[in-house]
Amino acid sequence: MFWLALLALWLIAVISLLLIYRRDLLALWCEPVLSHPVLIVESDDWGAGPIEQAPALLRLSELLGRYRDADGHPPVMTIAVVLAIPDGAVIAASGRYQRRALGSALFHPIVEALQLGVSAQVFALQLHGLEHYWPETLMASGEAGVMRWLREDRPQSTERLPAHLQSRWLDARHLPSSPLDSVQIERAAEEEISLFSSVLGQAAKVVVPPTFVWDDNIERAWAARGIEILVTPGRRSSGRNSLGEPDRSGGGIRNGEISNGLTCIVRNDYFEPEKGHQAERALDALRLRTRQGRPCLLETHRSNFLQSSSDAAYRELDRFLSQAVASFADIRFMSTLELGRVMRDRSGPLLVQSRSGRLAAWIARLEELSRFHKLGRLSGLVLLLRLTDSLLRGREKKFSELA
Repeated sequence: MFWLALLALWLIAVISLLLIYRRDLLALWCEPVLSHPVLIVESDDWGAGPIEQAPALLRLSELLGRYRDADGHPPVMTIAVVLAIPDGAVIAASGRYQRRALGSALFHPIVEALQLGVSAQVFALQLHGLEHYWPETLMASGEAGVMRWLREDRPQSTERLPAHLQSRWLDARHLPSSPLDSVQIERAAEEEISLFSSVLGQAAKVVVPPTFVWDDNIERAWAARGIEILVTPGRRSSGRNSLGEPDRSGGGIRNGEISNGLTCIVRNDYFEPEKGHQAERALDALRLRTRQGRPCLLETHRSNFLQSSSDAAYRELDRFLSQAVASFADIRFMSTLELGRVMRDRSGPLLVQSRSGRLAAWIARLEELSRFHKLGRLSGLVLLLRLTDSLLRGREKKFSELA
């Protein structure tokens, strides 16, 4: 009787734990599971800006072209493109905002380098924004450094702006920020998507919101104009708080989630050599995401490859790709657009469909729910799940051998 009572208490505890975390557990289960390691290097902030981007892009293109995956495809670096910066000379003379677009002759070497990378299948262009800021917010800023930046005659680097002013889809003249009205959003979305197409010769299909601050209204505006895939950090922020930080006002986001007609993809790791990140860190991230049945999307910024110490960034990227290909014989390289369409359609050989095949990835993902995972280990639930997974795998192996 004692043992039966103990078993009943254990069952009650386990069932209660599952019920408390049921939404998170279901979300992790519903997220697509990949059958192979998938690696995408996602790089932001390229386009209108310093001219030295052109040789940097050519060097990256050559480096990426050295490697091939199991299907013979080269690694893909997605390039989130900024389409304009301030025309400092005009602003200084007139006091009014004027942009210098990527289509101007000044930026021709950059556009040419981007297109060469696309032709070599090592670059995939994504929309970052018409600008990496909201122009009216900058023009209304009382900060002397911002005013000097706006009036510089040479192409500016937006990385030098205060972080809260680098967000495009909000009014940050005062903090906490305010949302833009729908008319402004519709007009701006139309303008940037049209310019992307005219300058780069292809339609924008993937968008990366600057600083990952955006809202439902801009999602709907993008979707109405042909955008298919939204790159996210795995959590929503629609504004900046009183400290100028993203407000994390929304819930979590999973790969393959549909939001206002857009398929969401999650960037889950960073590769920033300028911050000391080395190849081994990126390789550990790839191992973890592979175990979770997820793609590894590594975020990196152009500043890594434009610094005076940029040789280290190229070296670490080269080392990482070499180690990735050597460590994962079945690795797959692709663009975020290709991955997003697979996630959206929920079909194809890249996805695991069987419940038994998805279980191991789901168990690995449970570690993200730190409190649940800790309680699950203490209660023996995690051990039970792992034993179930081992039994199912053994059964599948036996059936395949008999077949």
